[in-house]
Amino acid sequence: MALYRNVAVLMLSVALMQVAIGALGVVLPLAMAAENWSGFAIGSVAAAYAAGFLGGAFYAPGFIARVGHIRAFTAAAGVAAASTLVLGLGTDVWAWSISRLVFGACSAALFAVAESWIADATPADRRGSVISAYQIAGRAGIVIGPFLVALTAGLEQAFIVCGVFAALALVPVSATHRAQPRPPKTFPTTPWRLILNAPAAGISVFFAGFVNTGVLTFLPIWAEALGETPEGAATGFGAAALTMGVIYVASMTLQWPVGRLSDQIDRRMVIAGLGAAFGAVALILTILVDPGLIAGMVLIGLWGAASMSHYGIAVAHAADRASADELPAMTSCLLMLWGAGSIIGPLIAGALYSSPFGMRGVFLFAAIGGAALAGLMFLRQRERTAPDPVDREAFVNIQATSAALAEAPEPDIEPSWEPDDQAL
Repeated sequence: MALYRNVAVLMLSVALMQVAIGALGVVLPLAMAAENWSGFAIGSVAAAYAAGFLGGAFYAPGFIARVGHIRAFTAAAGVAAASTLVLGLGTDVWAWSISRLVFGACSAALFAVAESWIADATPADRRGSVISAYQIAGRAGIVIGPFLVALTAGLEQAFIVCGVFAALALVPVSATHRAQPRPPKTFPTTPWRLILNAPAAGISVFFAGFVNTGVLTFLPIWAEALGETPEGAATGFGAAALTMGVIYVASMTLQWPVGRLSDQIDRRMVIAGLGAAFGAVALILTILVDPGLIAGMVLIGLWGAASMSHYGIAVAHAADRASADELPAMTSCLLMLWGAGSIIGPLIAGALYSSPFGMRGVFLFAAIGGAALAGLMFLRQRERTAPDPVDREAFVNIQATSAALAEAPEPDIEPSWEPDDQAL
């Protein structure tokens, strides 16, 4: 019982932070659109968050090793809350970009602390179910956040609500009595080695950041227009909150079935099918860019279900190609590739949004990305056979922004990372 109480404390802290993250995902795009910022400026702010997350994930293990899990978590949560409240002081693209850069780095540190602590506190025979429960709690926070800010009267109040939840996230962890886990041990590796060892996984996670982050940056603005009444009065946060809620709930619903399917057949073919599916839906949205609120929610739910489900399958595919000792370094590289895609994607989507195409350009960007992902998975399947069933790792339901994506024993030696001949 004590085990579950300690894990529940960590889950509560992460869920509170995810409320702030989910709410900011709606508030920020609408605030920038209200200030008539260009699409490239909006994309730059989103890219800053991804860059911060990438840097935070890289430096978090060393930070945790120096100060300990509790201090690392509380420090990161406090700075994240401060960087959120700064957003309400004014609307300047450079100030907001720096604020989001800092918030992204703090978010990565928070997730690294929580996930490594949960893994250390949970027996191996219950770790899978506990981590899945942790992921569900986090996603629930992301879904709830937009609806909470939908109840606020304006942008300034919305930023205050986000800052409050970010600050509250440090309370449960700072009040825990459990001893901290041992400091993490890491060893260097590079994304290039991952690409050589598991090219399909590297491609898939890059596209997850490239396409999803690019599109999600502008979806709340699109949803606000869908929520306009015949008299022209927009429902504001309500339509945007509904959009993001539909996307995350749909992706949560589809994640397990496609994950289990990938345990039975070549995972690359499952990723290819998801890429073709979200590309096709995005193409429909390119043509019917203003389908109305109900039809828009259905279409965007279908898009989110497919587009936000292939990351976890890519992680499982990478695990199929690695030894147990290589998993921590390999999954760190996956996060780096996701971050690189998340920096580039919003910039390209922002440029398209500022073009005469507007939101059609953003959806066309997603359609091309889905087609490219499907095509590349087919090419990889022809170049290299799937692993034997006995070598395949079971699918685990995870988020793209998970800072500790796989659990493995502490390695005693640095992994070789030598790709086999078929990978080249």
